[in-house]
Amino acid sequence: MAKTASLVFHCFGEDSYINRLAQETVPVHHALTGYDKTVLLRHETDIGKFELSEKAEKKATVLDIPTPANLAKYLNELGDEGYVVDLYIFSHGWSDRFRASKGTYGDNTSISGTWLEANVNPLKLRMVWGTNCYGETLSDTWAKLGARSSSGSRFVNFYPTRFTRFVKAWNSGATFEEAAAGSSTAIQRTGVHLYLIFDAMAQLKKWNGKIWQAPTVLGKTAAAERYISECWGAENFVPGKSGKQSINHASEIVIAGDAKVTKDTVW
Repeated sequence: MAKTASLVFHCFGEDSYINRLAQETVPVHHALTGYDKTVLLRHETDIGKFELSEKAEKKATVLDIPTPANLAKYLNELGDEGYVVDLYIFSHGWSDRFRASKGTYGDNTSISGTWLEANVNPLKLRMVWGTNCYGETLSDTWAKLGARSSSGSRFVNFYPTRFTRFVKAWNSGATFEEAAAGSSTAIQRTGVHLYLIFDAMAQLKKWNGKIWQAPTVLGKTAAAERYISECWGAENFVPGKSGKQSINHASEIVIAGDAKVTKDTVW
């Protein structure tokens, strides 16, 4: 029987209390369930009296900090030990890279596809899933490292909260494609839409908008194009489409490789 392992790389590195509370409470313990070996690369995170990573830490076989060197080290070890590996990335991302830690929480660096290819030996990567923006830009790297399947958002990932529904479906036997497709809900999207309206209000000077235009950034308006392009990047706006359609397009999960793999797929 082939052995399976999970590696969870968790590094948002935010200083904001609100951002940390949202990001550090993601139930990553679901990504450490049902494997022969589990590796959790994550800073121990306390907010006040709350230890937010405790449940995940208890499930991890190996616990370490999310540095580039540790990611390469443990992927190489799992490969050498013959594990079929699922890789989960909880991090911010940009084209061809995602955030990592230099060793102390909040002291950040990044990991590029070129760096991964130079430091990680090809292994049995069953699937790669992540919250990192522009995750699709790393699909060629994951394929070179042996991934049967990988996924990532096309541009900015406006819906990073899709993890829970994805992992529950994946753990229940859904294909990678099915789990990804069913991971988004209307409630999640509505919450993001409201956030964007308030964000537009907060950045009026940056995108030269008027207060009454903020709610229209989800519509098919000039304000939507100006706000999304100037505050999130021009590639995130689709000409001729509404703001809502544009962020859906940017956030779309693009799957590379074999979309039919399941958690039972081993080789």
